[in-house]
Amino acid sequence: MLGKVKRKIERSLYHRGYHEPGVRKLVLNQILILLASVPALLLGGSGQDFFCGVFLGTLNFLCLARIVQEVVQLQRGAVAIQLFSFYGRLALTALAFYLLIVLKEASVVWLLAGVSTVLINILLWGMTQFLGKTSKEA
Repeated sequence: MLGKVKRKIERSLYHRGYHEPGVRKLVLNQILILLASVPALLLGGSGQDFFCGVFLGTLNFLCLARIVQEVVQLQRGAVAIQLFSFYGRLALTALAFYLLIVLKEASVVWLLAGVSTVLINILLWGMTQFLGKTSKEA
């Protein structure tokens, strides 16, 4: 069943513009991490803070992955728009963190633990890519 869900999500990602297989795999893994963190909402305050961190990290990662694909394919122009998009999203994320920490009094540790799932995803993907290569050295 998980394989069927993964194929459906991957197809949806392809139709949403994630055409590079490596990027699509990373985004798929991050979405699966987000879905796996939903039960943390039942754990109360700390679980909710963790989920908020995962959610914010996933949203930023989805946007960044899409922008990286577009920037790599661009030859000229539209870089200013991409930079504006990047810094605008960064400001909105900072505002979201500020509101969560100050108004909701969310735990900074759990928020950062949630956001760090993006880094763990990238590191694990990188390790599988590195270990999966079967090249001989002279």
